[in-house]
Amino acid sequence: MFLLQMSGLPGAGKSTVAAYVAATFGAISVDYDVIKTAVLDAGFDVPASSKAAYEVMYGQAGHILAQGHDVVMDSPCFYPRILTRGLEIAQQHNATYRYIECQVNDLQLLDDRLTQRPRLRSHRRSINQPPPDLGDELVDGETSFRDWADRVQRPPADYLQLDMQRPLTDVLPEVDAYIAAGRADLTVTRGAATTP
Repeated sequence: MFLLQMSGLPGAGKSTVAAYVAATFGAISVDYDVIKTAVLDAGFDVPASSKAAYEVMYGQAGHILAQGHDVVMDSPCFYPRILTRGLEIAQQHNATYRYIECQVNDLQLLDDRLTQRPRLRSHRRSINQPPPDLGDELVDGETSFRDWADRVQRPPADYLQLDMQRPLTDVLPEVDAYIAAGRADLTVTRGAATTP
């Protein structure tokens, strides 16, 4: 089994890669934003919903691995605890730990993606517009995004950084090779994982 921990700025393509890994390798994706939106809908405030969503994500990831399924944790990785918990959960379940960071340095491209994507309640509306629960006042999003990029947590070795400004047709074969390298029982043919 594997646990894949996603990482990167909002709008960088984490969920796109997570969905691809789920479809190609049969993994189950646990999406932080889906959980946080549900917790917000249940009446929690923003700080409480953020903490609760991470704890639910960790719990779900461990539960899925315990059932014998590969899992993708789809969330930013800006704090040491997020990285540490991912590593611990993989170790507790004898799963291979994988880590993919989606990188986009062009803030205009990120802004375009944020404004055009189907949006959950927990999503930013643009670089300068926070999620609706944080109000309608514009903020200096560029400073926040640069700060977040500097705070990305990475494992000490064996991780994949993807330049998500490139076309997906160039990026996804790198994902295939990286995931397959962590699973000796897999080969990847034309985007489909098979067991030899």
